Amino acid sequence: MLKQLGLLIILLGISLVAFTGQFSYDETNSHHFGPIEYFSHEEELSLKQATELDSQAWQSTTIDKMSFGFDQQHYWFRIPLLNLYSSNNPWFLRSEYPLLDTLDVYLFSQNHLLQEFHSGDKLPFTQRPLDQPSFVFPLNIINNKPHLLYIHAQTTSSLQLSLSLQTESSFWQTVAIENASNAAFYAVLVSMILYNAVIFLIVRERSYLYYVLYLSSFTLFMASIHGWAYQLIWPNNPTIHQLSVVFLIGITICFAALFTSSFLRLKEVRPDLERLVKTLVTVSILSSITSLYLPYSLMIKVNTTLAAIAAITAMFATVQEWLRSRSREIMMFIIAWATLLVGFLLYAGQKIGLLPVNAFTEHAIEIGAILEALLLALGLADKINSERKARIETQERLLAIQIKANQELDNKVRERTEELEIMNDQLQYASITDSLTQVKNRRYFDSKLPTEYRRAYREKSWISLMIMDIDHFKLFNDTHGHQAGDKVLQDVAAAIQEVVKRPSDAVSRYGGEEFTVLLPNTPEEGAYQVAERIRENIQALQIEWENKILTVTISIGLVSCTPSHYEGENTLIKQADDYLYVAKNHGRNRTIYEKNDPTH
Repeated sequence: MLKQLGLLIILLGISLVAFTGQFSYDETNSHHFGPIEYFSHEEELSLKQATELDSQAWQSTTIDKMSFGFDQQHYWFRIPLLNLYSSNNPWFLRSEYPLLDTLDVYLFSQNHLLQEFHSGDKLPFTQRPLDQPSFVFPLNIINNKPHLLYIHAQTTSSLQLSLSLQTESSFWQTVAIENASNAAFYAVLVSMILYNAVIFLIVRERSYLYYVLYLSSFTLFMASIHGWAYQLIWPNNPTIHQLSVVFLIGITICFAALFTSSFLRLKEVRPDLERLVKTLVTVSILSSITSLYLPYSLMIKVNTTLAAIAAITAMFATVQEWLRSRSREIMMFIIAWATLLVGFLLYAGQKIGLLPVNAFTEHAIEIGAILEALLLALGLADKINSERKARIETQERLLAIQIKANQELDNKVRERTEELEIMNDQLQYASITDSLTQVKNRRYFDSKLPTEYRRAYREKSWISLMIMDIDHFKLFNDTHGHQAGDKVLQDVAAAIQEVVKRPSDAVSRYGGEEFTVLLPNTPEEGAYQVAERIRENIQALQIEWENKILTVTISIGLVSCTPSHYEGENTLIKQADDYLYVAKNHGRNRTIYEKNDPTH
């Protein structure tokens, strides 16, 4: 980071020195204009009409760097030249603003037209008097004679006239300084483009690609408004030159918006701002396309406004993300956009006539661009370093977690196994237990009975089965409610379990108010005694419900046998159920089995 900051300071120092040198020349070889008179008219006037204008039609100013904003009127300027001396070398009249559509210069001396020049960016570059990106006219001055300049200017963009008059030697010294400063400016931008393009090829981070595309389009845009693109790339095509300015504004906005979205990861962290940026991208592309067909005067205003909106939107999105993350690279991103935004506002202000035309406002966008390009590059590098550091920290943390996990694996596996066994036991218990009464359920009974029946068959031993039903339970439910019925079922189940305690015995809820009791190795007489104890235990219940004491009775059907067939458990159930209905039909609250069956 310190190396990058040092590089920033060095490059910035070079650029500032270059820009500082750009505006100094030997003032002894330059001419300071006196009062400049100007006149504007909607229609184009001929030279004769302009020279014959009444003196009251002219307005006077002492400012030689004039800006009239987006004004498409025809402007005429009248400038007296006095006390000029020439040693057979011309004086060079220069208009620094290269985006004037029409610029005509006429030199008079004692009412005689000495020279005339017709220039402007509507004409091929090769027709200019000097091969320079700005407009330069060599004036052949007659020593010690008064001269009068007439200048006609008109454009569909911002109309500016920034005039200077220098001797030949002074002019070429100024050009050399300006070329050096411009070379430094574009060298910084091109270096940043190439540097970040190489980084993109290495790391394949999309933010670098968008940054390279943005910086490339911005560099070409700056070359267009400086006149270098017209001079070096398409000198014989003024149409392309005029369209390139407005077209490149839209393209630059498009790539700047994509870069902002990618750098801030808006798609992940702020989808609402991502949608706003996508809208801006769409509008910028449409504006670039329409600029090829709609009038330049309209589209330069539209795209200039769009550029201001884009810069403010990017600043807003960046500040919003910084408030969320408080990251250093995003703060650098904010400073970068702020410098470009300030530079752009200063530049636009003097273009539309709100600010004076001077060295600072004329080149504010270049200074802002240099700062922005360097700061964005540093922000990108810082972002990549932060992400790489975060990945390394994550890998180290994961490695430590893995080591710790391996050390604890045996304990966790054992603990998990025990937990699973407990859970399995709980699930097994729940699967065979009636949730209301906490005795075994029908599922358990259906699997238990065949097992015990076959064991009794193999061992030639007794097996007894009781099926019992709570007497008048439906009427009880209707009278006292289902909650009272649930309480009766719970108390009856508990009373049965108080009697049936052998591990081999099984109490089950058969369904509704019916229960079963399975007694392996229990003959008929012993089973009958157990059944009677159950019946008496239930009869003695005192069930408390809503300040009342409730009682219930139960009817039991009992069957006992030593199985003579391997599969006869269903017959056992049917016999017990039949005895249960006999008990129900003969007064309830009794146990019926083979020996006391009144139907036999």
